[in-house]
Amino acid sequence: MGTSKWVPTVCYQCKAECSILARVEDGKVKEIRGNPKSHGKVCVKGMSGPATQYNSDRLLYPLKRVGKRGEGKFERISWDEALDTITKKLKELKNRGEAHKLTASFFPHSITDPKWRFLNAYGGFINTALPHCDSAKIVAFLRTVGGVPNHHIPPAWFTMPKGGIMILAGRHAFGGLDNAAVPRDILDAKERGAKLVVLDPIFTPDAAKADQWIPIKPGGDTAFFLGMTQHIIAKNLYNKEFVDNWVRDGDFAKLKKWIADKTPEAMSKICGVEPAVIKKLAVECAKAPAVGVDSFKGIMLGQALDWGHAWNIFLAVTGNYDNPGGQPLPELTPMAPVAPGPGGPDLHELGFHRTGPNRTVFDKYGFIMEPTWYEAQAIRDDSLKVLITSECNPALTEMGQSGWQEAVTMKDSKGKYKLELLVSIELMHSETSKFADIVLPDKSYFERWELLYMPWWYNFGHGIALRQPVVEAPGECRHSNEVFIELGKRLAPEYFKFKDDLEYYDTQLAGLGLSVKKLQDMGGLWSPGTMGFYKYRAGGFGTPSKKVHLHWEDLAGAPAYQDWPRPGTAPEYEENVKEFPFILLSYRSIYHTGSGQWSHNNPHLRDSVSGMHENHLLINTATARKLGIADGDLVMVEAPNGGKVRIAARLSEGIRPDCVGMHHGFGSTIGRVATQGKGVSDNLLVPDAGATLQWQDVVAGEAHVSTRVRIGK
Repeated sequence: MGTSKWVPTVCYQCKAECSILARVEDGKVKEIRGNPKSHGKVCVKGMSGPATQYNSDRLLYPLKRVGKRGEGKFERISWDEALDTITKKLKELKNRGEAHKLTASFFPHSITDPKWRFLNAYGGFINTALPHCDSAKIVAFLRTVGGVPNHHIPPAWFTMPKGGIMILAGRHAFGGLDNAAVPRDILDAKERGAKLVVLDPIFTPDAAKADQWIPIKPGGDTAFFLGMTQHIIAKNLYNKEFVDNWVRDGDFAKLKKWIADKTPEAMSKICGVEPAVIKKLAVECAKAPAVGVDSFKGIMLGQALDWGHAWNIFLAVTGNYDNPGGQPLPELTPMAPVAPGPGGPDLHELGFHRTGPNRTVFDKYGFIMEPTWYEAQAIRDDSLKVLITSECNPALTEMGQSGWQEAVTMKDSKGKYKLELLVSIELMHSETSKFADIVLPDKSYFERWELLYMPWWYNFGHGIALRQPVVEAPGECRHSNEVFIELGKRLAPEYFKFKDDLEYYDTQLAGLGLSVKKLQDMGGLWSPGTMGFYKYRAGGFGTPSKKVHLHWEDLAGAPAYQDWPRPGTAPEYEENVKEFPFILLSYRSIYHTGSGQWSHNNPHLRDSVSGMHENHLLINTATARKLGIADGDLVMVEAPNGGKVRIAARLSEGIRPDCVGMHHGFGSTIGRVATQGKGVSDNLLVPDAGATLQWQDVVAGEAHVSTRVRIGK
């Protein structure tokens, strides 16, 4: 037996990024555990990391397309040829004044990492999956309290006091994208005497542990919370101290008048929950010492800006901002700037959704980033010319995936691709790399450096985690940050004078008296070890008035009249009701969080006995009986967009009779493991977002990942 050691690093089997320990023996990763200096937990996805690391499908060398896009034909090339090709196209794009027609789609690990820096310096844009999951809710928090909330992770459940109430609204904390410690902390809070309430059309693992499961109508969260808020105000149960001191002058009076007719009885007709249930929970929340609400990374059911607005109004009326158990207001770690710093382009003037034919639709609404779901439409209208993807798989994960695939293969009148260059940085081949012009082999999270300090981990205060190499990378793999640094040196050298990623991180850490080496010696984690509460009492909120803004007066006019949250559900739920009688719900599990390479091509997670081999169509037992469908029957699911899939039925009492459910992330046609498993992609049924813009909640970038369907044997 050779040498064995435990090395601290950060998991990346999903985007929760938990701190872990990797046992390395003779240069191989053998075992994963949660880091006891952090939360000490790791989930089954994290424990399956070695299976991703040593997957025989790993890409080892740069590749160049030799066939048509989508044929999947490539030849090996050198890194010099790959980088020269990308550099030439980007120089050409910038020289013709179209730098803003470059976008890179990736997960933003840290807001000033080298990828962001390059895009700001060059003049392109950042594009992530946020705009079809959480961006509208984030914008709602920015509008109301002036700060970015704890995206990705829930309230600090480990601070929830006895008698507190934890509400999961469409959030699958026990099985979705989350910190591995969250289920433990929720159950510990229950042991202390807190209550868990789950609002979800599906009886999830969270609901199985809940004190109360409320099978709400999809998209009914806004109405449900408005009904609770109205009842709290009408019964004079609101938090007078918080409202008097921390709500902007005049806003509460406006709210009181506007919400008067949003009674539990009226809202019940929209959300499908009995008025008595709404009233009872409202009174309990008003009297509880703390209420925490989590809906980030929940099931995406449209109208999300309205829902985020109603969520914030409820928090304000009950006084649950930055209190133990309530909604944390995180702090950014004070990293030192790497000078000179590029300012970046103006998204509102140059972003691809701002320059195309639909720009007026977006006029009053702000995006944090380019909306991923609009990529296909941006290609069609010539607003997107170069796309670089990393750590994502839009050819499979985008709503209306067929529309995305069609768009990247569209040609102009001269027979050239409208999207002039598609670069895919991948661990393994995917549906997206199949369409790419250049495919670059990425390093895994066991092979690369990365400095993580975004405020969306489950720590809430100042904190830094170091992802460090624990083994050597195979072949000629390079991390995407290394690629963007090299492109920066070629195209914007004045902003890339540092040697490499380690020198860049050392500069950032110097402001804290740290370095990468010191951080390594500390075990890869730094934090003051404290979490502050009621921080607004010292400096106010991040809004112009320093108080909570309940009324969004700038959205008072047409077309949306959204100065107050609209209680109705998404438009597509009200259309084609007779022809397509069921609402399709997308959900996730602990085994499989999406269509990325982390889980869909992992033999441990896709194992038919210990993992998740296929997805099914979840149907209410009574509904299935009426349709003559038995458990295991093969059924046809059809959507208004013309999409059809065949999938095995699974009967359950744990889903609303007017809904059907399909686990997200299946249907891959690439990968030795992925293609052995069964299952279909739910995105084949969801409309191509750009082509059906009237069906999209364009405000703040939210788009739907659900639709109406009909089913038959």
